[in-house]
Amino acid sequence: MSSQYFEKNPSCESKEREIRVNLGGKERLVLTDAGVFSASGMDRGTAVLLKSVPNPPPASRVLDLGCGWGAISLDLALKSPSCEIWALEVNQRAKELCRKNAQRLGLKNIRVVEEGEKAPDFDFIYSNPPVRIGKGPMRSLLAASITRLKKGGKAYLVVNRHLGSDSLMGWMKEEGWKARKIKSSKGYRVIEVCR
Repeated sequence: MSSQYFEKNPSCESKEREIRVNLGGKERLVLTDAGVFSASGMDRGTAVLLKSVPNPPPASRVLDLGCGWGAISLDLALKSPSCEIWALEVNQRAKELCRKNAQRLGLKNIRVVEEGEKAPDFDFIYSNPPVRIGKGPMRSLLAASITRLKKGGKAYLVVNRHLGSDSLMGWMKEEGWKARKIKSSKGYRVIEVCR
């Protein structure tokens, strides 16, 4: 049986390993594992997102929606140490990796949260959303998250052009959100959504 990165408990055997990735402008060693998104390294979409969007200003509260092993959370926490990063993920194995990676890098401003845990409103959301869960579930996830933005808050999303980035942006506009493409690179669209 094949395992999907968006399963709560991946059915594949754990194969935890260390990889080298660029986070916070420097090469770092982090842990990944089978059954989590982008286990072999920083995926191209996440790299495009992190190079294309501004870092959160000091003391911002940020949501990393679908944190995986922690690429976005770790990068933002390193670049903006006074920010409070909430890392949300359904995959239990990925959540544990995000916790371990934050600890390994000495980051105390990342909080890995459980699904359904009460959270405050956020200044920013950064996400490479899980498009493979399907259009309906992904839109529900994004809608629930974007409504948690404070007034004037922004979400930054990266979506592969071939996996529906343009239709997603159209849907967001239909929902009444201000959505615009701020970057296209390597087949990905970076979308800014304003509450």
